[in-house]
Amino acid sequence: MKRLLLLLLIVLLGLVAVVVGRTLLLPAAAYNSAPVSLPEGLDGQRAAESLAAAIRLPTLSHQVGAPASQLTASNAAFAGMREWLAQHYPQITSHTESLATGSPSILLRWPGKDSQLPAVLLMAHQDVVPVAPGTEEQWTHPPFSGAIAEGFVWGRGAIDSKGSMVAILEAVETLMAQGFQPQRDVLLAFGHDEEIGGHQGNRRIAAQLQEQGKRLAWVSDDGGFVVRGQVPGVSEDVAVVGIAEKGYVSLTLQANAQGGHSSQPPAFDETAIGRLSKALQQVGDAPFQRGFDGPTGDLLASFTPAQSLCYRLIFTNLWLFGPLVEQQLAASPAGAAQLQTSLSPTLLRAGIKENVLPPSARATLNLRIHPRDSIASVTEHVRSAVADEQIQVKVMPGGREPSAVSDVRGEAYQQFAEVIRQSFSNTLVSPNLTVGGTDSRYYEPLTDNVFRFSPLLMEREDLPRMHGTNERVAIDTLANASGFYYRLLQSLNTSTN
Repeated sequence: MKRLLLLLLIVLLGLVAVVVGRTLLLPAAAYNSAPVSLPEGLDGQRAAESLAAAIRLPTLSHQVGAPASQLTASNAAFAGMREWLAQHYPQITSHTESLATGSPSILLRWPGKDSQLPAVLLMAHQDVVPVAPGTEEQWTHPPFSGAIAEGFVWGRGAIDSKGSMVAILEAVETLMAQGFQPQRDVLLAFGHDEEIGGHQGNRRIAAQLQEQGKRLAWVSDDGGFVVRGQVPGVSEDVAVVGIAEKGYVSLTLQANAQGGHSSQPPAFDETAIGRLSKALQQVGDAPFQRGFDGPTGDLLASFTPAQSLCYRLIFTNLWLFGPLVEQQLAASPAGAAQLQTSLSPTLLRAGIKENVLPPSARATLNLRIHPRDSIASVTEHVRSAVADEQIQVKVMPGGREPSAVSDVRGEAYQQFAEVIRQSFSNTLVSPNLTVGGTDSRYYEPLTDNVFRFSPLLMEREDLPRMHGTNERVAIDTLANASGFYYRLLQSLNTSTN
C-alpha cells in the first residue's frame, strides 16, 4: 500500500513538474510598451470631417427586386461617394488609375516602382445596413447626420466600414503628398454590396483580376478589431486578425405526411410537424466536432503568454486541461463558434390554418462551417443525425466552403503583425477564425495571405453598435487607424516577399 501511495505521489509530483515547467518555459508576450505617436502629416480632425461627409451619403445596399425608389436613392448616394473621394482626396484622384468595375464599387491602382511584383490589396466597403425601423429616435445623433460630437463621429457606417475606408484613404493621401512611392502596386477596393454578399462588387473585381493573371502578395480586409477588456486574464489590448473564414451553407429539412382535418389526427410523430420536430431535436443533440486545431489554437497560443499565472498554467497545458477549456469555451456562443461548425435553425414553414393538418413541414438550418469541415461533411452529419428516410435533407444554393488558412509563420503575416505592434502601444496580436463572411474570400485564388482586420479600437460596449443603434467611432481611434495603414504601406518598401 505504501509503495502504491509513493508511486502515486511520484506521478503527481512529475505531473506538477511538467505543468509548471511548460508554463515557465513560455516565451514572453510580444508587444510594444512604448508610447505611439501619429505619423507626421496625419490629422485626426481632417479624417473625422471626411468620415462625417461619407456617412451623410446613405449608401444602402439593396437586393435585386428592391423598389425602384430605393435603388435610385442608393445609386445617387454611391455616385456621391465618387464625388466625395475627388473632393477630399485630390492626391489620390491625381495619382491613381481608376479601373472599371461595372458597378458602383471603386477600384483604384496606385502604381509602384516595380509593377511586375505581386500587388497588395486594401479593402473596405462603402455600403451600409439600414437603420431598423422605429429605432431612429433612439440615436443620440441622427444615423445619417455624420455628427462630430463628444469626441466621436456618429452615424451608420462609422465602424462598418466607412471608418476603415477613410483611414486607408487618409494614409494614402498623406504618403502621396510626402512623395512616397510603394515598391509594388497598391490596389484599393471599396465594394458597394458587401452587406448583401458582394456578388456584383468584389466578386466581379476578383474575377477580373484573375482573368488578367494578377497575383497578390496579400489582401487586407475588415474582420477583427483591436479589443479592450474582452480576453480573460489579459490586461493588454488585443488586435484580432482573421486568418481564415468560416464557410456557409443552408440546409432544408422537409417532412411529408398525410394532411387532413385536425379533429382526427394520427400519432403526433406521424404528422409533418411532429416528424420535423423530432428531426430537429435529433440534429440539435448531435454536435459537430470541437477542437483547438487551426486558427483557434493559434489564437490561444498568441495571448497565453500575457495571461495571469493561473490562465497560463491552464492554456499552456491543454494536453491536460483541454477538456475543461473546451467545455468553458463551448458554453458561450462566441467561444463555441471558434471551436466547431455552428448550426442555427432560422426558418420554419408549415400549415395554412389552425384546424388543418399540413401535408408538409419545412425547416431551414444555417451552418457556419469550420475549416476542418466541408459542405459535404456537414450535410452528411445532419443526414446521419436525422436518420429518417422520410425527412428530405437538401442543400440550398449559395453555399461556400471554408477559406484557406493563412500561415501565421509566413513573412507576410509576421510583417503585418509587426506593423500592428508598431501602431498600437501595449497591444497583443492574435490570429483567429472569422465566423462571419467578408468579401476577401473572392480573392483567395489570387493570394495565399488574407488578413481580416479593422484597426479600430473597440471597447466592450462598442461592438453592439455595429449594425445597431448609435454606431460611432472615436476621433482618436480613427486617427490611429490611419497611422496603421500609413506604416503598413511604408513597410512595402522593406518587404522581401
